[in-house]
Amino acid sequence: MTPTGVHPRQGARPGASPAEAQFHQALCAGLPDGWTAWHSLRIRTQSNLEGESDFVIAVPRRGALVVEVKGGAIEIRGGVWLQNGRPMTPGPREQAHGFKKKLIEKLEDATDGRCPWIAIATAFPDTAFSNEPTAGDVAGGVLGRQALPYLREALTSLADRLFEGTAAPRDERWIGALHSLWCETWVPALRLGARVRLRETELTALDAKQIEILDTLGHNPRVLVKCGPGTGKTLLAREMCSRLGAAGRSPVLLCWTSALAAELRATGLAQAWTVRELAARMLATEGIALQDGAPSSAWTPQTWNEAPLHAAADALAQAPFDAVVVDEAQDLTANDWELVRAIARGGPLWAFGDDGQAFWEDRSPPKDVFAFSLHLPRRYRCPEPLARFADLYRAGAIAEPVASIDELRVVVAPSESAIEAKVALEIQKALGAGAERADITVLSLGGQTRTHLCKSDRIGSFDVVRADNPRAPHSVVAETFLRFKGLERPWIIVTELSEGRPRYDVRMHVALTRATVGCVVVATAEDIAADPRLAAAIGKPPS
Repeated sequence: MTPTGVHPRQGARPGASPAEAQFHQALCAGLPDGWTAWHSLRIRTQSNLEGESDFVIAVPRRGALVVEVKGGAIEIRGGVWLQNGRPMTPGPREQAHGFKKKLIEKLEDATDGRCPWIAIATAFPDTAFSNEPTAGDVAGGVLGRQALPYLREALTSLADRLFEGTAAPRDERWIGALHSLWCETWVPALRLGARVRLRETELTALDAKQIEILDTLGHNPRVLVKCGPGTGKTLLAREMCSRLGAAGRSPVLLCWTSALAAELRATGLAQAWTVRELAARMLATEGIALQDGAPSSAWTPQTWNEAPLHAAADALAQAPFDAVVVDEAQDLTANDWELVRAIARGGPLWAFGDDGQAFWEDRSPPKDVFAFSLHLPRRYRCPEPLARFADLYRAGAIAEPVASIDELRVVVAPSESAIEAKVALEIQKALGAGAERADITVLSLGGQTRTHLCKSDRIGSFDVVRADNPRAPHSVVAETFLRFKGLERPWIIVTELSEGRPRYDVRMHVALTRATVGCVVVATAEDIAADPRLAAAIGKPPS
């Protein structure tokens, strides 16, 4: 629901003329109840015509009032409008008429053709008068300085005159559309990085440093790019595949997380697979069965480590790939890298990885594969205060006390059995605050065998799905931290801290750095007390 009152609430927008600031102040004191006013509403039409109105006022059940404010001494002599003795260009209503046409176009689009009646008025905050101007286009539609102390009554009377005989709007959606056009709040999205949904409608711009890195990769066939969380490595990997495809090559993007591979395929990168998905396909092509014919999803780590991936090389002769891009390079095993080498053969091979998110201590990219490495320092995904807090969980970090931050909230559950209800309440709060289900992910620090919340299809009264479920782009996701690596969402709820051992710090670091807007940690007092960083984040240790 659009808040009523005057916007901005703290005062006129920067750059306002003294007359506009004076009228804004009068509106704050005298706007009729239930009305909404916006200072400096700017629009641009589909045909790139731009316009700005000094004020737009929404009169419920009547329509919109466009108010042009002119300061100084205003008068008419010889049929010419004068401002401080000089001809006024443009006239007091000309700009408003041009804006009105553009506004109608914008509201028609925003309300499915239900644009309300739009009237034009003029305000002269520095000019007092008892005799209104009789010029036909302004008669009955002017507010002078004498009206400002009684603006509530003056605006009500003005609306009665200007909307007399007009049809009432069929609904009030146009008021919300006006507020959206004025734009009360816009927080720039941190768009570089592996996004959980890789929104089809989102255009993500690469900055100059990233473009430089892509250009460098294009001239060097074997490069390892070392990146921290949220630095845009998945975006760069994806963009590298796009460049290779545009250059006539047939690249494949390999990663560790199946949900990430599924999201990449869903957004148009057809050849995106986990290394093991591709290995299983190739082994099947060669007729090689493992673990007594069990499906690859049931193969044990030992089976994977001992799988004759070199035997799949015979299938590679028919594989359409002539370039390889690897994301999550820090998670691949030595045997996985054997397959990567075989696929790449002598062609280009680029890899992106973050040692700080390496969950398995015995895994790392082979040094002999890459000619040199690059470092990608700038991070985009997390709000910087949350990213700095997550840094405390990286290896070698000094766990200094941290003041509470807006992007992180810690919720204390009275017991382990109460955690699910607390998490469900946090989902409800997020939805109530305007988030969509697709914006929310619940992450357990436990693994697949130890999590409780992420085994169920419901948390409280809310349906939840796994990250690789086809319904994930439209649903609340409940997942383990490891299966969500490489992905992100605006609102992350971290829980089941007691299941997050061993390697608790790595688990927490991965979970926190999935958030693009903010994070809630739901845990018992005992779990919070065991982590002094969380205790410091809520201002004081839990009692």
